Amino acid sequence: MTTPVASGTLYASVADLRNVLSGTDSGTGTAAQLTDDQLTLALYTSSNRVSVYAGNFYDSSVPQADPPPILHDLTLDLACFWAAKTYMKFKVIEPTSPIFIAYQNAMQVLQDVRDGKVDLGPGVAPGIGDETGTVINRIPAIFTGRDSNTRVSPETGVLEADSPFWTPRTGGLFDDSAIYQG
Repeated sequence: MTTPVASGTLYASVADLRNVLSGTDSGTGTAAQLTDDQLTLALYTSSNRVSVYAGNFYDSSVPQADPPPILHDLTLDLACFWAAKTYMKFKVIEPTSPIFIAYQNAMQVLQDVRDGKVDLGPGVAPGIGDETGTVINRIPAIFTGRDSNTRVSPETGVLEADSPFWTPRTGGLFDDSAIYQG
């Protein structure tokens, strides 16, 4: 078999696909036994289909072109179907097969995306970040700025230590403040 021609981008890896296909028996008797090239073809088929239905090509070239996480899952569901088709060599895939059910569900989601019923990239939940705080001060208004032992320096506009209004000023005015002597 020849190496697949890279066209488009893959929204999932061959390792992810092989892991999903292998189940609990390490892939014995499943499409996980296919070669990397065969699985890559299934991924390209699926990724290209996802891009067509999404109406965009998500190649991560810019932040806006980063693929939404759901594309990975949809691609794997579709790729499992295409890999199973190759593995089974055109035998019937039963309608009750989990692979077929996942394929149908993925295609329905993609159809809903195309019809505008589903948005691929979930946004921030409404109202998050819109909250504003409300200060509820239950302390009676018996204290004033004069009670805080601080004042705003008229020269620098910076808050500095001060003395209560009923005691002599201990510093700050006209650079007569006490100097720390160590």
